[in-house]
Amino acid sequence: MKFNLIKSTSIFALAFAGMTGCQNKLDVTDQNNPTTASYFKTAAELQNGVNGIYSILRGGELVGREWFFTHDMRSAECAAGGPQLEQPRAELLNQASPSPSNSVMSNVWTGCYHMINRANLVIAKGPDVTDDAALRDRLVGEAKFLRAWAYFELVSMWGDVPVYTEVITSSTDFKGKTAAADIYSLVIADLTEAAGVLPESYSSADYGRATSGAANALLGRALMQKGDYGPAKDALLKVYGKYSLVNNYLWNFSGDIVDGNTVLSTGHEFNEESVFEVVFVDRSDNNFNWGYNGEGSTSPLSTVRNQEYGITWGNVIPSDKFLDEFEDGDPRYKFTVYEEGDPILTSAPSGGPLTLTADMMNIAASTRKGVTKKRFFRKYNIYEYLNATSHYGGINHRLIRYADVLLMLAECEAEVGTPGQAATYINLVRARPTVNMPPVTLASKEAALKAVMHERTVELGIESVNNIDILRWRARGYYPSIMADPKPGQVDMLPIPSAETSTNPMIN
Repeated sequence: MKFNLIKSTSIFALAFAGMTGCQNKLDVTDQNNPTTASYFKTAAELQNGVNGIYSILRGGELVGREWFFTHDMRSAECAAGGPQLEQPRAELLNQASPSPSNSVMSNVWTGCYHMINRANLVIAKGPDVTDDAALRDRLVGEAKFLRAWAYFELVSMWGDVPVYTEVITSSTDFKGKTAAADIYSLVIADLTEAAGVLPESYSSADYGRATSGAANALLGRALMQKGDYGPAKDALLKVYGKYSLVNNYLWNFSGDIVDGNTVLSTGHEFNEESVFEVVFVDRSDNNFNWGYNGEGSTSPLSTVRNQEYGITWGNVIPSDKFLDEFEDGDPRYKFTVYEEGDPILTSAPSGGPLTLTADMMNIAASTRKGVTKKRFFRKYNIYEYLNATSHYGGINHRLIRYADVLLMLAECEAEVGTPGQAATYINLVRARPTVNMPPVTLASKEAALKAVMHERTVELGIESVNNIDILRWRARGYYPSIMADPKPGQVDMLPIPSAETSTNPMIN
């Protein structure tokens, strides 16, 4: 069941202006139009504030749409599905450096700062809440986790950016750029504090909230990106053994699929491999929040990912390089990619199975090991159950899963000089029952790093982590010392959006 936090997203749009006029008659709280001064007096109100941060994370500026495009277009996994790929997305995919006016990139920037400002408000108001200290402390921990996530997105993709740790109260409260090293320090501090107060798990009513495991896993990721592999290993070991790999690889990408009044699938969300996932809901209303600003239980709670990477819109397909990375016989190839000749609708109540043909797919062809045919991504898609021209999805996006944690640990072991232990972690991932690939033996740092780079590509393909991996490995000189740069000539850091530079006088 989808958790209450997202279904009843907060009334966070609070007015910042104070009341004026007739003050002697209006010296009371307006329950219909609360301000930041009158609200956040109780833990329940503080929870509404935290819910509002999650709603931005789920929205169209971020994980609902533009976030996965920004990462995936700059990864080595994608190619254009055809001329239908919109210009700003094609620009991110094909140009070494996008224009500062790129709307996809700019939306992610804006969404991250929306999250940060809401998190800052919760963190600032936390000390005033006294009716439930335990819940208050947990909620502040969630806010710090979410602020850290947003700042990690900014610093890892933009480098030096403005840092705000206090609530913005004026349209002139601008900040200049802060050095990336200092931003990483803030991210690390927030995640360390969050890990200390967040629970290991929740009851089903609160599924989707950040846990201590999520905080430590993200802490490990941030430390790795910074180049601090010893501390990263320590953080990730706090997650090790707290989760497990699900037997069926595809359970990591399934969720609720509803056709009219018929529930086709309830999926396997919040399973034992899920460390942190963003919640979406399939209401079968074919509705997406195109305004990117809808909140509350009546707004669309869906994602368009299955449409963008499907066969009707067909905007994005797997790159030839990504397809060639899979070893012969690796089941993850078929778990990740659909191609001509494959069956779909294998779990549909009627009308299936159906064999995919080229005429059914509004996408370009790709080539794998000399074989050219039409292919598209299977992960997070709905074609096992439903073949619809338009159907916005409700499958939760797993931002962190345990296989990712194991492979981050493997990279840490390679970096600190224990390639044999790196192999142990890699082989845990390869030994998943539905994968069952032969184990690797690693005797050197270079061999271990090459194995990690391969395994992360095929295990975590099109999960919006490859872009960050490429940036980290490029910074450490592993292109071309270990393998060729998969995105040669691409700039590491994105340009600050022109919407920011044109209004913020503190940024040159």
